[in-house]
Amino acid sequence: MLAPYSACTSPSTPTDEERAFSATSAYVARFYPQGSTPPQRPQAAPTPRATSTLAPEVESSIQAAMHAELRAVREEQDRLRCELVDSRAEVANYREVQTQLTRARARVAHLDREMARLDAELDRVHKRACNLAHP
Repeated sequence: MLAPYSACTSPSTPTDEERAFSATSAYVARFYPQGSTPPQRPQAAPTPRATSTLAPEVESSIQAAMHAELRAVREEQDRLRCELVDSRAEVANYREVQTQLTRARARVAHLDREMARLDAELDRVHKRACNLAHP
């Protein structure tokens, strides 16, 4: 957690919050050159932060870049959620197919046994018929 601003802090020593803001600003400035970011989405409530020594247009550009990055992360998160739902549906379908396949195999095994029983019965009947015809 960032340390709150203290009146006892000397102006030459930046607070943790100011160092974090500076590091974030440097990161954004490095990876999001000014003018290459989409427009900023409106915020529901502004977040309090330390006063910045950056020019307002640079700060606005940094905020826009951070919002664009956040939007991209949220879109990726939504895409992954949809992919997860699809994967779970596929797994459910696969399990259903496996259940149906197991039932079909059991039915085939039952029919194979029934055919073997009927084949043996047919052989006995055929043998009796031959014995009756040729005593």
